[in-house]
Parts: sequence; structure tokens; C-alpha cells
Amino acid sequence: MNERMRYFSKLGMLTVLSPLRMQKIHRNRVILNNCLAHNYADNIKPIADRLAKEYPGKLEIFVAVDDPGKFEYLKEKGITPIKIDSPAYYKVAMSSAFYVTNSGGYSYLPLKKGQYVINTWHGGGAYKKIGMDAYRVGKYYEKDLRLTAKKTSVFLASSKMFADLLSPALLIPRDKFREVGLPRNDILVKNDPDQIRSIRQKLGISEDEKLVLYAPTYRRPNDDSFGQSIAIDYGIDPERVCKALSQRFGGKWRFAMRLHPQIKETVGLDPEKVLDLTKYDDMQELLLAADVMINDFSSSMWDFMLTGKPSFLYAKDLQHYIETTAVYTPVSEWPFPKSTNNDELEKSILEFDETKYREDCDAHYKHLGGCETGRAAEYVCKYIAKRAKIDKQKG
Repeated sequence: MNERMRYFSKLGMLTVLSPLRMQKIHRNRVILNNCLAHNYADNIKPIADRLAKEYPGKLEIFVAVDDPGKFEYLKEKGITPIKIDSPAYYKVAMSSAFYVTNSGGYSYLPLKKGQYVINTWHGGGAYKKIGMDAYRVGKYYEKDLRLTAKKTSVFLASSKMFADLLSPALLIPRDKFREVGLPRNDILVKNDPDQIRSIRQKLGISEDEKLVLYAPTYRRPNDDSFGQSIAIDYGIDPERVCKALSQRFGGKWRFAMRLHPQIKETVGLDPEKVLDLTKYDDMQELLLAADVMINDFSSSMWDFMLTGKPSFLYAKDLQHYIETTAVYTPVSEWPFPKSTNNDELEKSILEFDETKYREDCDAHYKHLGGCETGRAAEYVCKYIAKRAKIDKQKG
């Protein structure tokens, strides 16, 4: 869909949904939407969990998902799953005082006074350019951005550079940004050993095994496409990776792979060699449980960096990415050992220098003005509670 059609389709939705503006706004009603996967993960999960725990019975909490039946268990926590884009979803969204998202989904909602939009975003650091900085922007794309910008109440940032750059890129005033980090990264900052053990048990990783997580991001069908994603033949050799990791770090290694949530098709994976975690909803739990990560261009490299554990960049199309993708921080400045084939990846692992890696990561985090507090979900919950005029549950 080109930018003109996209813009006018949103205007159409604003018109169709305008009768819902007649609904009463419930100041204790919250709806959360993981726009990328429509499941119970990413930033919405720690926020909803905390709201339900700290303010039991005081808030109506809804999460927009593709399959409400899959998340029926949330009702035991006091959280109601609701089908995304259903009539019920729009009724709830238009009557909620708080709309929490990790990307968008609200530009075409005819929101009114008394409704707050909290955008937590879905990527840390400051890597791929977006908004006005990323595309061949026309007047309709800019109009589209303004539909979202004027409805945004608060926008979370993982780094000062992110806030400084994204404000003009998304046309959102700088004073709406809050440098508190991403809620999904709270668990990575805290790095709780008990939680790590629990996740690894759930994954079936034995105590004598170490886990390497390969998590490539999506690829566009071509350089001009927008909003599409495909899987490719990534070309990585799991056996060779595990052998090199065992040689460098010791122990027995298990190779796991998780594709980007926007990729619907999977690549051929040998279950004897690869643990397929693509359908595992919570990426942050996987990052917490992994001993090593292999990434390409995904901002999850920022997230994993918070754990202090080794991260390697592998992409056979790295040069193409550098030549065709606009970035805020050049790939050459990313603090991860880089490789474009299995020979280079093996060499990066075998020659991994932990001291240099930590120094490079610290310098990178400082350069971007990292501000992951481990309390981002707490900030959002307090923001909601204050405006809903409710107190935290005592006891």
C-alpha cells in the first residue's frame, strides 16, 4: 500500500469509528497492544503483569491479541484478552482512558480528551532510521505521522540519542519522551538467577548445557518494499557454531533459533540440530536464558548487551545492508564481532576477547546515552495510576 492510500484508509477508519466517540471514557480502563505480534509479550507483558499485581480489582485491563483463547489463562490474573480489530476491541479501545502500545495502532482511532496514549516502542539503542529519516517521504507520509504524533501522550526511550533523533523523525515533541528504558528490558537489567533457571527448565535446557540463541531479523522482499518481511536462507552452520563455542567457552552447547515475529513462514530447520523457538512468545525470556546470542541487524542486540554476555553479529548480506539501509549509528561502531560467513563467525568465536568486548559495549552504551533503569514498567504503571486516581494495593 503506497503512502497516499495508507493515509486515506486511516481517514476512512477515523470516519467509520467516529460514532464510538459517544462512549463514556472509563478512567480505570487500560488496553495494551503488542502491534508487532498481537500476543502477550514485549513491553505490554511486564506492564500488564505489574498493573494486575499492584492494583488488583482497581483497573480493567485488556490486551489485544490474535487468539484470545490462547491467552485465556490471563483472566486468572485479572487481565482480559480481546480479539484485535474486532468490534469489541474498538469499543474497548475507544472507551479506555489508557492505550499502551509498542509501536502504533492508534493513528486511526478517533480519540478524545481524557484518553492517554503511551508508546513504549519496540527497539532499543539508536540503529535503523525510521519515520522522516528513513523513507522517501512525501506529503501523505508526513500527514500520516502527524495523525499519530498529535495523539501521543508519552513515548519511552532506551537512550538519550534515541529520544533526540526520534523526536523530529516521528514529529513528536521532545518533551513527550521519557528516558526510562524499555519495560521488556527490566528483567535483563535485573538478571535474576532464579528466573533464568526457571526459563531454562521450561525450554528443556539441562543444567549441563549452554544455550546459543540465533535470532535474525526480517528481510524485505526488495529494497523499496515497506511493511513486508520474508525469511531467507541464512546460511549459518549450527554444528560448527556449537563446536567453536565449546572450544572457546567450554561445555556442551545447544543451538536455538527464533525468527522475527513478522515472519510468518519458517525456514528449513533440522530438529536434531536446532531448537526452534520461533513460536515462543517472550523474546526477552529467551535473551535472559541464553549464554550467547548471534544476531544480525535486530535491535535485540541492544537488549542482550544489557546482560553482559557475548553477542556476535552474523549476516551473509551484511554489505548489502550497509549499502541500502539508513542507520543512525554506523554498523562499524556496533560493539559486536562481525562476520559474513561461517569461517568468519568461527574465527570471531574462537578469538573472542571478553575484556575488549565489555569495554566496547560500555563505550557504545555511554555514547548512545543509554538509560535502561530496570524500572520502566514501574514508571508506566505509576503514570497510569496517578491519572486513574488509584492507590497501590497495600499488604
